[in-house]
Amino acid sequence: MNYRISQTNEQVRKALNELSTVPLHEKDQLRCEMKLNNVFTNYHEPPIDFMPTYKFDSNTDVYDTSEKLRTPSWTDRILYHTKRSMVRYINNELELQSIQPIHYSCAKTIRFSDHRPVSGLYLVAIKYKYDDKCLNRIREELIREFDREENDSIPTIDVYPRPPAILFNNIRYLDKVSYSLLIKNIGECSCTFSIYSSSAFEPTRPIKVKQLSDEPFFDCLTFTPNPPYILQINEEQHIDISFQMKSQYSWLFGKQLNEILILHVENGADTFITLDITLDMGPFGLSFNQFPPTLFDSEKRQYIYSIDKNTSSERIIEMKNDPPALYISLIDCLKERNDLNLLNIFNSDIQDAIDLIPIRNQIYEHNYNFQNYSSVHLFMILLHLLQSLPEPLISRDIQDKMFLGNNTTSNRSYQLPSGSSIQSHIPNENSSQQQHMAKAVGFIIEQLQPKQRNLFFRFLLLLQKSWPTSEQIKRNDNDTQQSILNVCIDVLALSILHAHANRNQRHNFLLACLNDEKKKNFK
Repeated sequence: MNYRISQTNEQVRKALNELSTVPLHEKDQLRCEMKLNNVFTNYHEPPIDFMPTYKFDSNTDVYDTSEKLRTPSWTDRILYHTKRSMVRYINNELELQSIQPIHYSCAKTIRFSDHRPVSGLYLVAIKYKYDDKCLNRIREELIREFDREENDSIPTIDVYPRPPAILFNNIRYLDKVSYSLLIKNIGECSCTFSIYSSSAFEPTRPIKVKQLSDEPFFDCLTFTPNPPYILQINEEQHIDISFQMKSQYSWLFGKQLNEILILHVENGADTFITLDITLDMGPFGLSFNQFPPTLFDSEKRQYIYSIDKNTSSERIIEMKNDPPALYISLIDCLKERNDLNLLNIFNSDIQDAIDLIPIRNQIYEHNYNFQNYSSVHLFMILLHLLQSLPEPLISRDIQDKMFLGNNTTSNRSYQLPSGSSIQSHIPNENSSQQQHMAKAVGFIIEQLQPKQRNLFFRFLLLLQKSWPTSEQIKRNDNDTQQSILNVCIDVLALSILHAHANRNQRHNFLLACLNDEKKKNFK
């Protein structure tokens, strides 16, 4: 508005300097015109309790100092109008029919213009007719809107195929099978999710990876890529879930695994994935007593791996104290060849190139003629058989007696030291340590069952025969060969002791089983 104050510039500025604005209100041109009903009829304005809003020097609180030297005035106003300007009583009920000003002021701190903006706060009474249907409709619309806003903030995913159900049937030892999932973020916000075992999942506490890995079946699962996963809006993630049974869970072999995986979305809804696995482990995971009897042809002086109809039953002898024919066949075949190179077998490049599935399939078919396979294949499948035994070749009970000193059945107790390093406990010649370990090994052999003792001796003779010489170790880079030899000892020790004893105890025991010449090569 362009209404000014009907006084001279000097009079107005003097009154403002004295903070005396009331006399200026009476000279305000807009108010004078409204009182005469010349303009804005039936419009109202609250009392003005602020300084004139025009004209200021830019970015200052100083009124105009330009050549025009304009007179300060209230040129920025808020007027309001209502059809009903009074409060009336209708049917003894108070009906508010006016607009009530609550606050009317200017913004003194906004200085970028030559005007000061004004603002007002008003209480407005609205007369309406109560309508249940209309009120319910508005309420429902508001609820739907609130729900929509709340749902938009909840992470939401879709999983394909739906419902996700993993079914792996007749899984053989060493088989690796996979199942693919497609996860899509269909919500209005980013989401973070992972996959857990239901038996280890408690929403009330944080997930601990170590606890999950203690679940045997979960430890045999791999996820590609690895969790957790983060998806932005409309993004997708392909996940391959692979299963491969590990030898240390031999007590599960031959069983059916039924579990539920939880695809857990942080702050969102979880998805359940059923997992059903049927294991066909064949001879892997069988104890010696679960194998067929070991038979020997007394006339040909050889073990029988398959029964010939023409073979006389009188020539067949059941070898009750011998290990299963499968183990004997593998070891005898390796001994005949005399080409077992342990340093070569445990070279990482060789290990990566080994395909044991063909020889495994032949074993499943009970065909023990292994002449067409390399010594590497024969030796590695032998180690797999040993590692998959439900009870280690040296039973856990015997290991406890030796490594923990818990010998309650005999007065003799030869405890092998654990040590802080492998080489520190390799005994020197004529040392009491060497005698101590030799006695311990002798005592262990006494404790073995006949079948286990028989196989243990066969296996040790094979190792002693094929153990690398000093020349083989020094032939190439010594550090590399020593590293390969350490891996070799670790795997071999696990094959007969599993993971019951600690690593140093396993290494020391295996080295104590070798003859003196072989032990020197490791120093």
